[in-house]
Amino acid sequence: MAQKQEYDVIIVGTGAGGSTMALELTSRGLNVLSLEYGPMVPPHKLMSFENFHDAVRRIPYRELKPWLQGRPEPDWKNGLYYVTKEESNFNTAGEGWHWRRYRLVGGRTKFWNCVSMRMSPRDFRAALDDGYGEPWPITYEDLEPYYDRIEQMAGFCGGTVSHPEVPLGKYQPAQPFRCGEGIAKQAIERLGKRTGNPLLAYLQAPHAIITRELNGRLPCHYCDGCVSGCATASKFDGAQVFLPLAQKTGRYMLRPNAVVAEVLVDPDTGKARGVRYIDRETKLDYEVYAKVVVLSASCIESARILLNSKSRQYPNGLGNSTGNVGRHLVDHIQCVGEGFLPQLYGTETFDTAGYGDGGYIPRFNIPYQKSLGYIRGFGVQTGGGRGVDSRLSGFGADLKKGIKARFMSRITFESFGERLANPDTYVEIDPSGEKDIYGIPIVRIHCRTGENEHKMFRDIQGQLQLMLESCKAEDIAVSPLINEPGWSEHESAACRMGRDPKTSVCNGFGQTHEVKNVFVADSGLFTQSSEKSPTVTIMAMSLRGADYLADEFRQGNL
Repeated sequence: MAQKQEYDVIIVGTGAGGSTMALELTSRGLNVLSLEYGPMVPPHKLMSFENFHDAVRRIPYRELKPWLQGRPEPDWKNGLYYVTKEESNFNTAGEGWHWRRYRLVGGRTKFWNCVSMRMSPRDFRAALDDGYGEPWPITYEDLEPYYDRIEQMAGFCGGTVSHPEVPLGKYQPAQPFRCGEGIAKQAIERLGKRTGNPLLAYLQAPHAIITRELNGRLPCHYCDGCVSGCATASKFDGAQVFLPLAQKTGRYMLRPNAVVAEVLVDPDTGKARGVRYIDRETKLDYEVYAKVVVLSASCIESARILLNSKSRQYPNGLGNSTGNVGRHLVDHIQCVGEGFLPQLYGTETFDTAGYGDGGYIPRFNIPYQKSLGYIRGFGVQTGGGRGVDSRLSGFGADLKKGIKARFMSRITFESFGERLANPDTYVEIDPSGEKDIYGIPIVRIHCRTGENEHKMFRDIQGQLQLMLESCKAEDIAVSPLINEPGWSEHESAACRMGRDPKTSVCNGFGQTHEVKNVFVADSGLFTQSSEKSPTVTIMAMSLRGADYLADEFRQGNL
């Protein structure tokens, strides 16, 4: 079913990149239509602190179970907006892939943990330094003004100490360290001095959360419910922060429950002319038209749309004449260490709620990693607070007493390390021809963990053990195995940018080399994952890409 109106820009997706694009482009005078796979969900429907076991008392378990397969969620209501088995649109090969998707306006920004470090100058020159992978076509200096802008537009908080691997941002004040985090900070600083490693530091973690009023948004009230949505929009969420501002321009239209199947191509010019989508509720097929198409559907989903956009001009998929769409897929390896601090045993139970883990240990392996035979690095998100010591021995009253005594003493260190691209980790349209319930060909995700990741993981295990011992922690436990690929939800690089069209999909502004009026605005643009959470870099690159798009649009170049 064709709809005659032509927009200036169609944006597929409303998460970090899509909402940033929508606000910037409408502010620059362009008429924008956003298509979102899922519905608009009011915050109060997500902000449930009801325990799952309490929900079972009033809702039959058989109704809850489909939303909880794979991992029980702390807030069972969130599962209603994850992709169900019925709607699944991928298979896996090799080591598998944990691809969790969120189907609602705002995307992953609804349920993310908000930790938001900038990439460093070293990250942007990594391939030039060690010779591995595609060099970034941009530098930190190119992106720095956009980091500045996005942190102030969205509202970020963080510390006041800069670090070579974590540049200081434009932050509101961070929350103070909790007791356990303060103990860990002192221990890590002592460890850095003892080992002679000046890079080993314990910083206040930057978060996309406001601690001071901003544009009518209330500051964080420290309810500790960030991953369940935020009723006050203190946490950045594209649906609550940027999209309402885009709507105020009068140049923005949102169409939820729109499952995008492909980018439509003009048979005469070879340029994009719009997209085809299926209404999720009615299953009717629609076409909508625009002068420019932006894919911000998430790394793998954007690659899937391009690969499915086959035509006479692009028989292998749009932007894929050199076979790079879907290739070079990466994410993060993870390792978690935890223990209990005897310095805090017997502390009276009180509320330690805040906005998540308060500490961050930036990459510090640069002085010694060559001796261990691996490249790139890892960082550590760390927090202290309440927790049950499940490894405590005993039974009955003595066990209960021990658990209560240690309840306020838990300390955790969660590391994210860079996974390198390799030829055996990629996305393709499933050769079986299988389609999802909307009739769209699904993808197959291939993955193999390389030796570099295994060497890094062994180092991380040893470093987390050392950190916990330096804190004098007891009942220490460190992950014995690398997490399943994709578990970090930081997948990147399936439509990577680069200077050479033969080895990349997009240029440094997210514009596809092959079709000048198609852009990508998500982590698919990355040339590597680094060890940082990707969201603030997605937003900064989307802001930069939107400015370029608007300039090119006004000059008639698209």
